[in-house]
Amino acid sequence: MKQSTFFDVRDALQDHQCLAGTAEYDRFGVGVGDMVRLAGRNGKSRTGDTVVEVSSLVCVSKSQGQESLTEDFRVGALRRTGRSVRQERTRELLVDSQLRSRLKVRIRIMRSVRESLLQFGFDEVDIPAIVSSPFAGTANLFRLDSADLGSVNLYLRGSLESHLKQLMVAGFESIYCMGPSFRNESAELHEFLMTEGMTSRFTQRELIDMVEKIVRDAALSVHGLPAVLGDRAEALAAPWQHETFSSVTGVSPDDEAAAKRGYDDLRGPISDGFQSPVFVDKFPKGLSPLAQQDESTPGAALRGYMFFSGFRICEITQEQVDAEEQRAVFESQRIAIGKHSNVQGDLWSYDRELIEALKLGCPPLAGFGLHINRLVAAITGVRHVSDVVPFPLASGPIAR
Repeated sequence: MKQSTFFDVRDALQDHQCLAGTAEYDRFGVGVGDMVRLAGRNGKSRTGDTVVEVSSLVCVSKSQGQESLTEDFRVGALRRTGRSVRQERTRELLVDSQLRSRLKVRIRIMRSVRESLLQFGFDEVDIPAIVSSPFAGTANLFRLDSADLGSVNLYLRGSLESHLKQLMVAGFESIYCMGPSFRNESAELHEFLMTEGMTSRFTQRELIDMVEKIVRDAALSVHGLPAVLGDRAEALAAPWQHETFSSVTGVSPDDEAAAKRGYDDLRGPISDGFQSPVFVDKFPKGLSPLAQQDESTPGAALRGYMFFSGFRICEITQEQVDAEEQRAVFESQRIAIGKHSNVQGDLWSYDRELIEALKLGCPPLAGFGLHINRLVAAITGVRHVSDVVPFPLASGPIAR
């Protein structure tokens, strides 16, 4: 603007509109993408906008390819090549302020969940990512090769639950792990971040109340951040509505074939209509191999999910702790899997370590699993993995 040049400088929190004399700016010798150190004072433009009146500016890192970067900044583009986004991810993070804002929401949510669990007396533990048992329900896992353990079958873990339960057998009272799980299925499920916890101090009913507060506090912790949709944060901070599987699907949990169809409907059109958090309890026993049976409802288990805006945000379960009953369920599951050619039956096996651990004696346990990717997506109103994960493998829709 004649003798003045306006330009933006971004720090970790926000963009700052800056002002310098045009001749002075030209002497700075900086351009799009350069990293700078500046000094100045806050002021106002003629239109009343807040500006930083720059007195000195030094380039500390020169960006190459500024012509293409300039165009990227103008359109704020997320560049995607097919389903992969990894090669250009740093560039995407640099130019897309909305993407960075969503990742800040993710960071804040992870911090809030950890702080809440600490307040409830949970200890954080780490769980091995490489396991010798392929057990993860009916999920397909990644096989691994070891240069030193060539005779041992190794896999990337598909769940955190088994090791947590084994620690509970060993005498821990309330523990959790926040970490990735891996499934060799759709590209969007190759890696996803879970917070899974186990406790002998709470029943499922008490744990539902605890997880509800954790989700509420997480929503409140990000309320007001640029990427957060205000109505989503407010909705997630509201009290949960409580329903049963039968009440929302119209299907009896002891009708196995109908229960599977009802579950598919619940993950699709039914949950799409939940614009406030709804916890659906008393899931069919046939779909809940690691949960205790609900003695008050035939065919039902003490297991449920919280749904919001089409996503299954978290699962809360009264865990099966009887070794023989768990073994019988695994055997039934093995037979059922053998009837379906689309499941890699050769990868499925008993979780024998878990069975042997339960034989040592296990106290009553309740457990939960909180899906971080889905929670971030639900609160920011997006649907793709690459919108909520720093370095995703794929850009497809988040698994529901």
